[in-house]
Amino acid sequence: MDLALPTWFADCLAHYGELKRYLQRRLRNAEDAADLTQASFERVFVHAQAGPGQGSVVHNPRALLFGVARNLCVDMARRRAVEDEALRRLGAAPAEPAPSAEHESICRQAVTRLLDRLARMPHRRRDAFVLVRVLGCTHAEAAARLGSSVAAVEKNVVRAALDLRDLAGLQPGSDVAPARTLPSAPVTAECAA
Repeated sequence: MDLALPTWFADCLAHYGELKRYLQRRLRNAEDAADLTQASFERVFVHAQAGPGQGSVVHNPRALLFGVARNLCVDMARRRAVEDEALRRLGAAPAEPAPSAEHESICRQAVTRLLDRLARMPHRRRDAFVLVRVLGCTHAEAAARLGSSVAAVEKNVVRAALDLRDLAGLQPGSDVAPARTLPSAPVTAECAA
């Protein structure tokens, strides 16, 4: 097996620092920039390997790399906007100063449904979701704590959010993604925010 990097990928690596600085300016968050930089390289590499003849030539590696990074930024912004809207819907406070007994009962039932749904999730999916969406870990931190890949953590968080979508009052099949929730976490240590 040949372990040498293709020349186009070496060209991509030459733009690593530039891409990371670009993402830091755009996202204003060093951890998100690091995550998206890594994800951009991963996607470019996978895309090129999946091409005809495996290891096909990439004619403009920098353009491909930055295009993938921009798309990932857009995806992240959309996902967060949808999650924030669903959170707003879940956490809408009643107009009255003190909640009624009926409202408290409804809230208890909603929390019970949420915890029940989390308990029925596969443990890797639940743990990834809690680490990333509740405790605020980056995907890389969650992957390290769970002994898994960043891609697996990303997939588990998305699947968990889809599992919880209808709890936010959203119709299945709608274009709105799920909310962040606040379950009692099965994970003991918290990530630094």
